[in-house]
Amino acid sequence: MPPPRLMMDVYEEHLGEAAFLWSRREQSLTSPAVDLTIAEAIEERLLAHLDGLTLGGPEVAERLLIPMLEHGAPTEVSSAAFALLANGREGAKHVLERLEATEGPALTGIQRALELDDSLAPAALLPILGASRVDTQAAVLEALVFRRAVPPSALARFLSHDDPRLQSAALLGLDGRPEEPARKALLTALDSPEVRVRAAALVSGLVAGLRSAWEKCQKWAAEPSAAGAQARVFLALGGGERDLTRLVELLDVPDLRASTLWALGFSGQIAAADACLAWMGDDRRTAALAGEAFCAITGLRLEGPYAAPLEELAEEPLALEEEDLDADLVPRPEDALPLPAPGAVAAWWKQERGRLAPGSRLTRGRPFSVQSLFEALRQEPMRRREVLALELALRSRGQLRLEARALTRRQAAAIDRALAAPASISSRRFDALMLQS
Repeated sequence: MPPPRLMMDVYEEHLGEAAFLWSRREQSLTSPAVDLTIAEAIEERLLAHLDGLTLGGPEVAERLLIPMLEHGAPTEVSSAAFALLANGREGAKHVLERLEATEGPALTGIQRALELDDSLAPAALLPILGASRVDTQAAVLEALVFRRAVPPSALARFLSHDDPRLQSAALLGLDGRPEEPARKALLTALDSPEVRVRAAALVSGLVAGLRSAWEKCQKWAAEPSAAGAQARVFLALGGGERDLTRLVELLDVPDLRASTLWALGFSGQIAAADACLAWMGDDRRTAALAGEAFCAITGLRLEGPYAAPLEELAEEPLALEEEDLDADLVPRPEDALPLPAPGAVAAWWKQERGRLAPGSRLTRGRPFSVQSLFEALRQEPMRRREVLALELALRSRGQLRLEARALTRRQAAAIDRALAAPASISSRRFDALMLQS
């Protein structure tokens, strides 16, 4: 008997489900309610549908996946590209051809597939760094940096590039001990007029142990820019008492309050918890962020009597003439945070505060250690893990890298390798880790 006709509706359903789950996975990366275990469960479903697409062979690739690279929504493009890459050389050829011809959201979709896929050898992407279009170069360079797969010789040409996106990607691709030409480019980038470039240089400068990067961190702490927000996080992670005092003072600056509360949650300091408690009775967003930071330091869970009753979360509808019609209605990650009950939290803190050692850094109420950093990378909400991965890179001087947006199986393997590695991981303050000028 002739073989049954290919049931394209089944593969179309696989693609639709994969695109939906791809979107869910991307949203989970900034969620305060999703941890690594939940993210892994979402991924298992996603990968099952992607595997289903590969079973269709060349006919499904030709009729469904290749056209989707050009006409699909971003998550459909990502799913189709990932499935094609898994089909081997022929599928990868179509993805790379489309990579050089497309732009906008479709290019972003292909880039994300290239970041998460580990079947395509980096050597196949390196020649595209010479593409004529800057956005194609940037997509490939960012994907290779994401995978920590760019040789220093390939990075060198972009470290002083005129395009901020290419320069930023190259700076983030540096290892913890850059050679002298790269170190000079890094120092120059710290004074770039482009905020994006300065933010990237700050990260790589601190990982490399450049004292000038730490000085910039302290200088930029009051800036309302992306570089300033990054600086506030680093000051909280590894600053001294004066740095913490300065961060607490920045809570009085309305435009900096949200990012400063976010940063203070990584400080682990009792004084930071005190400061967060004082803002729990403010507007909804501020109170939620203050509660998140307080709990990250103290270990309290905002549930039961410590969470605001549901009726308090309801907001009175505004009259039409009072509504801000230009407001951004896209939900923010912090919108999913529980709202604290300030009185109950204050009473709990009054009892518990004296049991904690003043001056020591705490993680969920326990003293910070290298071991607790690894535990946090396994257990903390996805929203917080990217900062923790940066801390691991800095404390190991770039020897241990974890990409918090990679597939969970790759992250788990990276954590296992880090635990078994002989790399030196320091728990000292960051100013003590800076060795070079």
